[in-house]
Amino acid sequence: MIKPKSLVTGAAGRTGGAVVTQLLANGWPVRAVVRVRDVRSDLLQRRGAEIVVADIFDPNQLMDAMRGVQRAYYCPPYHPFVIQSASAFAVAAREIRLEQIVGLSQWLAGPNHPALMSRQQWLIDRMFAALPSIAHTVVNPGFFADSPYMEMMPFAAHLGVFPLPVAGESRDAPPSVDDIARVAVAALLDPARHAGLQFGHFDAS
Repeated sequence: MIKPKSLVTGAAGRTGGAVVTQLLANGWPVRAVVRVRDVRSDLLQRRGAEIVVADIFDPNQLMDAMRGVQRAYYCPPYHPFVIQSASAFAVAAREIRLEQIVGLSQWLAGPNHPALMSRQQWLIDRMFAALPSIAHTVVNPGFFADSPYMEMMPFAAHLGVFPLPVAGESRDAPPSVDDIARVAVAALLDPARHAGLQFGHFDAS
């Protein structure tokens, strides 16, 4: 059986790199999209990924990157106009006729959130869900365990306080990037089972 190829954006980043690594470990072909060639992309290539340099705000470059790919993991860039990247991605996905998009979202994304990025992420999730004939799965964790929690541990040990905007009675179950990637990869490996689902904060099993 020929295994479908998955495209992974943000492949040189934390969740993207973990998704690439886990897909390859499962024996699935991967096309890793990066902004520039560097030591991180070289490492992914040595692990077996196909590397493509592309501007994820450019629909033509995205279409070129998607040719021959069936599934995709979309990791939104941290950018004030992130919705333009997602729009370009949606146009390319429909043109190429992807069968699936797994999108990294935000736990608090909503139409009335005070943060522009969170409002845009809510729109992105719904835009991808509205694409005809493309399965869509949302992965929306809360705070990541790796950042900011683990990065703040030295400050907490030194100062005796945890310098994050959370109340003393707050509850959170921050996932690691590897756990986030496991959920994304599970969705990529079985689109029919996970289409239309939303995994978040963090309830996937």
